[in-house]
Amino acid sequence: MSNDKMELTDRARAGSTNRRWTRLIPVILVIYIIAYIDRVNIGFGMGQIRESLHMDAAQGGFAAGIFFIGYLVLQVPGGYLAQKWSARKIVFCLMLGWGLCAILAGFVANYGQLLTARFMLGVFEGGVQPALMVLINRWFPKSEKGRAFSLFIMHNPIATVITAPLAGLILMHGSWRELFVIQGLLPLLIGVGLWLWVAADDPAEARWLSAQEAQEIATLKAADGDDSAASNWRAAVKSPYVWLLALMGMLVWLGFYGLQLWLPTLLKTVFKGELTVGLVAAIPPICAVAAIWINGRGADRDGRYNVRVAVPLIVGGVILATSTLITANQPWLVVLALAAATACQLSFFGPYWTMNSTLVRPEAVGAGFGIINGIGNLGGLLGPYVGGWIQDTTGSLALASVFFGCSVILAGIMALALRGAVRRRVSADS
Repeated sequence: MSNDKMELTDRARAGSTNRRWTRLIPVILVIYIIAYIDRVNIGFGMGQIRESLHMDAAQGGFAAGIFFIGYLVLQVPGGYLAQKWSARKIVFCLMLGWGLCAILAGFVANYGQLLTARFMLGVFEGGVQPALMVLINRWFPKSEKGRAFSLFIMHNPIATVITAPLAGLILMHGSWRELFVIQGLLPLLIGVGLWLWVAADDPAEARWLSAQEAQEIATLKAADGDDSAASNWRAAVKSPYVWLLALMGMLVWLGFYGLQLWLPTLLKTVFKGELTVGLVAAIPPICAVAAIWINGRGADRDGRYNVRVAVPLIVGGVILATSTLITANQPWLVVLALAAATACQLSFFGPYWTMNSTLVRPEAVGAGFGIINGIGNLGGLLGPYVGGWIQDTTGSLALASVFFGCSVILAGIMALALRGAVRRRVSADS
């Protein structure tokens, strides 16, 4: 970085740019917590739903899983339009769509209607994350993206802690229909209102940000080089880094499905009583929140994005591969392993997306982020089928765990292999 750029950046860092962190990021976090709740609430009401709509177990599983098929539809268009047109407007429209679909799911009369509602819920939710990634990329310089992306992924452990009690409270006083309707109202009443108030495609357009603060952010962004190129989906499709990063993401989410195979079940086996199980089950999400922040903040400080992606993935992969060696006679080892694996599963995210924003050219960010996120989530969709096939074919849960662990380890090795490419891009932008 030139001396002039360093001086400009230092002056900007001394300014008051904290409102990005106290207004924009919390609203993004709330929106995706709501999205997570609407995505998984079917699991809490599944018993009543199957009885009411006369569904068998296979139909119930497909009704839950079809969401993820719909989720792939708007990944690339969502990111592309967010960059080319407006991330603020795209997310607003998608929130309206997913809120209405979530509410309509509470009024379905048969299995086919439920499938349609869940599929369309996935379609509308699918475009939200790449659009939000584009927005974060616009608002935060490279030196802050690790923390910004890390705060975004905190929606996962936070939502994990609050979703079950919220669903349980609604089901105590109503049926699965009220569960869908009430939680479907959240993106319309809370998400839309907060989003329209806070969101802006550019700091200069934010009503709650002073002109001085907007200029400070612009100065920080200018130190990274020009990222104002027009959106070009062809550049994303032709970029080898987009496909390598997408493959890495797919391996990660495919492999971390293995986290659901043994340790959570073992946790419920060795700890008795709903209160005890609930308290112990809260430990992994709390550890994950701490690890997410520490790793994201560290990545911003040292710029070693590849290492901070690779280490959690390799450690998490080893834990997954050896998880079946842990038995019910080692209760606190179960908790430790589950907490460490959960922390590894989520703490790579901030440095990973910072690495993505470094390697993907500015004109390819919108569509490229959609491809990366879409293919990555495809891994989560394939996980149950691959795991089931391995267990059915070999009769061994241990082999399935080893496969999933190796998948995550391979993703970590890929991150290390891209170290030179990241260093070259950082040097070129300096």
